[in-house]
Amino acid sequence: MIILFFGQPASGKTTLAEHYIKFCTDPSKLNNYIHIDGDRWRAITQNVNYSKEGRLSNLKSAFDMAIFLEQEGFTPIMSFVTPYNELRQYLHDKSSCLKQIYLKYNEDRGRNNYFATDFEEATGEYLLLDTSSCSIVDCLTKIMEYVEEKSTC
Repeated sequence: MIILFFGQPASGKTTLAEHYIKFCTDPSKLNNYIHIDGDRWRAITQNVNYSKEGRLSNLKSAFDMAIFLEQEGFTPIMSFVTPYNELRQYLHDKSSCLKQIYLKYNEDRGRNNYFATDFEEATGEYLLLDTSSCSIVDCLTKIMEYVEEKSTC
């Protein structure tokens, strides 16, 4: 399984991914969970190109790594903006089980200069969370229920 937290910058992707791993995963399987964060991935790959081409290249390489890790028995937890449906579909098609969590908010949290102005509204199956009105605990409860649903994999 791969779990993808996606949405515009500052929507809570990294925060919720880290809290999910810390509080909601089976402690006996904790070593199986690997968090791949967009900002850290960009630092490692030294990709600072925020154009569509730069985002496509950055995300495809991260998604390929997640697919490899999933095939090796790990559970990648990803937190990336992921603005394009074609990439979400790519990950969906390659993963044995993809859980997508789409985060939105309606307040200024900074980082607006990193927004993907061409962000495509999500299609397909995903959990939508408004992090401007949902607490971390409430979001985690909804995420756990969604991830544990077997019918979507």
